[in-house]
Amino acid sequence: MVKRDLYRNILIGLVVIGILLIIRFFVFEPIRIHNNNMSPILPNKTQVFAMKRTKLENLDLVAYRHHGKKYVGRIIGTPGQSVVAMDNVVYLNQIILTEPYIKQNQATYLKTHDDDFTTDFRQDKLAAKTYWILNDARDVKADSRTFGAIKQKDILGELKFKYAPISAFGFVENDEAKIENGFDTE
Repeated sequence: MVKRDLYRNILIGLVVIGILLIIRFFVFEPIRIHNNNMSPILPNKTQVFAMKRTKLENLDLVAYRHHGKKYVGRIIGTPGQSVVAMDNVVYLNQIILTEPYIKQNQATYLKTHDDDFTTDFRQDKLAAKTYWILNDARDVKADSRTFGAIKQKDILGELKFKYAPISAFGFVENDEAKIENGFDTE
């Protein structure tokens, strides 16, 4: 009786571990934020789940890999779109992009700097399966301004849920900018 219970418990444990591994590899990727590139939405030391296999759209927060290192950023341009920045204004297909998520970082930066918060760049029509990704803290240029367009295969997933610290537990709030720019928030 005891031996049979032991085997059953081991089998149940292995099944649970197997299911968790399948979910980890095919559904989500845990990401730890190591800097303030995306604050105040995702400050340093926040831990989030990047949901794999989601449809990527403008202004989605994503985790991606470049030369083996993980980064987080916001999708500004999707395949077929053009993205231009001039004088701290970002244009998406020649229309000004409203960016409420950078206001706090921009105000702090401009108090101590005379140069542009968002450096000028031009990316004409993005190729298929490529995305233009920028940090919300635009003074940190470790994004598409340095790396170029990010390939879809390098995107780990969309950042959807914060699980640590406990005080930040919950969904990542990112709909305000999408609504202001007329992007679908479903």
